[in-house]
Amino acid sequence: MTMTDHLLGLTDELPRAGRVSGYVKIPFSSDLSAYGFIPLPIAIVSGSDGPTVLVLAGSFGDETESQVAAAQVARMLDPATMAGRVIVVPMANQPAAHAGTRNSPVDGRNLNRSYPGDVRGTPTSIIADYIERHLMSVSDLVLDLHSDGRSIHYVPSVAIIHHPDPDLRADRLGAAVAFGAPNLLVFHSFEERNSSGAARRAGTVRIATEMGGPDPIAATVAGVLRALAWIGITSGVPKPPRQTCTVHVIRQDKDFIYALHDGVFEPLVALGSIVCAGDRVGLIHDPSRPFDKPIVVTSDTGGTVVCTRGPGLTARGDCVLHLAGSADAELIAEVEAAGAMGWNGPKRGFVPAAPAPTARQRRRKPKDS
Repeated sequence: MTMTDHLLGLTDELPRAGRVSGYVKIPFSSDLSAYGFIPLPIAIVSGSDGPTVLVLAGSFGDETESQVAAAQVARMLDPATMAGRVIVVPMANQPAAHAGTRNSPVDGRNLNRSYPGDVRGTPTSIIADYIERHLMSVSDLVLDLHSDGRSIHYVPSVAIIHHPDPDLRADRLGAAVAFGAPNLLVFHSFEERNSSGAARRAGTVRIATEMGGPDPIAATVAGVLRALAWIGITSGVPKPPRQTCTVHVIRQDKDFIYALHDGVFEPLVALGSIVCAGDRVGLIHDPSRPFDKPIVVTSDTGGTVVCTRGPGLTARGDCVLHLAGSADAELIAEVEAAGAMGWNGPKRGFVPAAPAPTARQRRRKPKDS
């Protein structure tokens, strides 16, 4: 451990001054290490009083570009020119990031499907509990950075999950527009187990990225810096102009196309292309039977291709493609209105994860006056 490394326990207060880096101790007792822990990397850069932004990356360990981008942002920040605090967790699922896998090799868990977590659970559950209760609960904005992993490729995008509350939806859209990616994806999906639902319970706002494209690291860093300027943390840098982006709507039950056969997948459509219902979008080959024709994968609906599985082995149940529909006039108007507004100030209150509060559920820590 170098002189700059700090070890934080699960209940320790976060540093509030200068530049601090180190590890959060995630308890993990094994046959080879009775009192060991998983070192969850963390960096905190604090300037004068102001908002707090949590930058998460590495929730999926095979998404390496977002991890590099998060670390680069931490190096670029200077407390002397900041009004607020940035918490960077570049390898949120540290065991998965260390192994280069989507899920943790320690307990097989998917971090972004493990919220609200459990401090008495497996390591992934403990990490989820720590992020929601101790990091999100003191943050005004959460930037959950994702990039292409081993099995899928995205158009460069910022993403939110649709919520029926118009005020919360406006907060999410405003931050997403400020990030400034070329595409804005609005998912209609269940958020309670992922970081979006966790942030809502913690009284903060979360947006995500799905940053594919030719230079995902640079694009992610630029978007994070725009978001920090928008919320007012960065000083000495002009706030970014309003960004224009193409808005897509993704329906969980209609826009995902799955393989129904094992084999080698060959995509027939490119990212960003438009397909119609009934179009051929891919082929599944069986090289062990050279005279057999490949299985044709067709689309049941029309839309824009925003994500595709790369060519290679696939199995029944794999997602090979997902589409997005066009935003209607009402959503476009919401995006325009949200993009014109600034940051609304700190959020209020920690919402319990369970319907009935228990002794373990804590309220959001108050801001320093």
